[in-house]
Amino acid sequence: MLFKSLQEGLGVYIHIPFCKSRCVYCDFVSFVDRSYDEYTEYLLKEVEMYKEYLSEGVTTLYIGGGTPSIFPLQNLARMVKSISIYAKNSFQEFTIEVNPDSFDLNLAVEYKALGVNRLSMGLQSTDDNVLKRSGRLYDFETFLRKYDIARRYFDNVNVDFIVGLPGETWKTIQENVRFVSDFVPDHVSVYMLEIHSENGAGVLKKPDEQTFQRYDEFLNALRALGYERYEISNFTINGKYCLHNLKYWFNTDYIGLGVAAGGHIGFLRYNNFEKLSDYFLAISEGRLPRSYEVFNTPEREALETLFMSLRTKWGSDLEYVKRKTGVDPKDVLDILKRRFEFFDGEKLTEQGMDFSNLFFVTLLSVWEEYFK
Repeated sequence: MLFKSLQEGLGVYIHIPFCKSRCVYCDFVSFVDRSYDEYTEYLLKEVEMYKEYLSEGVTTLYIGGGTPSIFPLQNLARMVKSISIYAKNSFQEFTIEVNPDSFDLNLAVEYKALGVNRLSMGLQSTDDNVLKRSGRLYDFETFLRKYDIARRYFDNVNVDFIVGLPGETWKTIQENVRFVSDFVPDHVSVYMLEIHSENGAGVLKKPDEQTFQRYDEFLNALRALGYERYEISNFTINGKYCLHNLKYWFNTDYIGLGVAAGGHIGFLRYNNFEKLSDYFLAISEGRLPRSYEVFNTPEREALETLFMSLRTKWGSDLEYVKRKTGVDPKDVLDILKRRFEFFDGEKLTEQGMDFSNLFFVTLLSVWEEYFK
């Protein structure tokens, strides 16, 4: 039933690429400037370019960044209005990301009025030293005040954590767990620090064995608290899955709007330009602002569908893959089933999620050999 509902209607992601300052670990496209009005006008033009697809109906809206909570409310409202006309009555799920330093009571009230029904808060760590060294603009006490506001206005709140940030200790993990135990957010996302670029050079260190042990400790504690691990990095206490992200993980259709946003429509996958100037120029010339687009072969579409869905506790729906692509992946999955005891031919166990990198590298190798 859940999977079927995810196939109904589009997901829409809007990227707000503005921040007060850049955190040392961040690899997302963001800018410390104030091109708010110009960005809004161009994004609204991009929405118009997709109205044929949007008219199929939009069920989930996710506004991420960057820092959406610094974006002027009147600008945000115009963007939301341009999408909401394609929703049937209201969005099944409407998420916005907020940072504790820029979220307040007024925004909570206004977001509620806009139709937001899910809030995602970037805590990252309860340790003030870790927050300061990572470039976060708040302390834990500030976060708690803002979290209290979020709980008063929204009954679906996610909290993000990153393991491996500078200054982290075993005590940091214990305090993170204590926060979850005491305040019980509906949804928790726990990510291992990844270093992709020179951003944070000299400050960040690649995760070592102790970091991985602390990560495992955190995940084990969440399970002990009753959280359900429904995707490699995502947990919920009461079945409040992120429906928008599940559209990604089951490789259904979604449209990405704004700088650096990505989308998937049928067999088409695309990414938008990462520079504001390139994004503005393309739209001003009447072109979709894509830096990359490819129409997948049936085999590639089947592989991507498996890659994404195997991140979840439900695993792959082989009949869906066959109907969608005409490709039967059973033989490849049977090979992997014989190689990995934590894979039953359709889904990974909890242990398999912990070894997912090894599993996915092997899946790619076996797939390419089989379909060569």
